[in-house]
Amino acid sequence: MKLAHLEFGGQGRPIVILHGLFASAHNWASVGRFLASYGRSYGLDLRNHGRSPRSDSHSLEDMVGDLEEWCREHLDAEPVLLGHSMGGLVAMAYALRRPVAVRALIAVDIAPKSYHPSYERQFQALRLDLSRYGSRSEIEQALEPLLPDERLRQFFMTNVEKGPDGYHWTSNGAALQKSRFLAGSDYSALDGLYEGPVLLVAGGSSGFVTIDDYRHLFSLFPRARVETIPEADHWVHASAPEAFREKLRRFLQEL
Repeated sequence: MKLAHLEFGGQGRPIVILHGLFASAHNWASVGRFLASYGRSYGLDLRNHGRSPRSDSHSLEDMVGDLEEWCREHLDAEPVLLGHSMGGLVAMAYALRRPVAVRALIAVDIAPKSYHPSYERQFQALRLDLSRYGSRSEIEQALEPLLPDERLRQFFMTNVEKGPDGYHWTSNGAALQKSRFLAGSDYSALDGLYEGPVLLVAGGSSGFVTIDDYRHLFSLFPRARVETIPEADHWVHASAPEAFREKLRRFLQEL
């Protein structure tokens, strides 16, 4: 699948950002511009998100294949991969599959393991027919009973876009809801060995990465180091932006 992407500028080694579930490259634009000081910075829309094509299939293997095709078409050097949450798992799986094709890996608040989260409220939201609403404020009001947390609701509103036929979702809720990968049972691609440099930045208040994950992490990525930002939640780049950028700066300068 040919993925849509944003270019944030910069020169030198390519740095490729892979967003998390229900997000897109646009959510990472400020980080992308920051990374342009350290290389050619790109943000990809993964399948069934943003402006990339839709598909009935949404597996980890699918997304690794999409990334492989995109890198082959757009890059002339091994990239640094930065992936958050779902995108972090894609980056990990890609590095394990093609270790010589990855310069370095940055995983943001995700470990190489099976997760079993519940997204029922988000999927209910994605089933709303947005074409019946006349404004973004009306849509946000309709979402409030399903997503009462204002910050989560505002993040989810980044999936709303207006086209010729009115408002619509940019995320393919039907495909995401039936994904075995997102349900926690399709992680076979997380196997192998990547001996390049790895930084895992964990959010101290998120619970997505625990000390129990370290042994398996180091078995797949022996040069990995884990750095936790105590005040950060799962959206590390948004909840602790300065601390997060400092972690990135130090890691990239070491390369």
